[in-house]
Amino acid sequence: MTVPFSALVTWLFFLMEKIGDYSENPFEGLGNDIPMLSLCRTIEIDLKEMIGEKEIPPAIQAKKGVLM
Repeated sequence: MTVPFSALVTWLFFLMEKIGDYSENPFEGLGNDIPMLSLCRTIEIDLKEMIGEKEIPPAIQAKKGVLM
């Protein structure tokens, strides 16, 4: 019983380390990160609409289901 339990605990610690490494930097630009470009463009569009500007840039579209 010791060997399977030790393997399970080792796997859990390894998995927690990998998840921590992956979520350590949310601004890398990977698929699950914060879509900074899209957020900035949305703010830009909203501000330009508020001041009544005519030339408003298009919103960022998702590529393969992922916003960047």
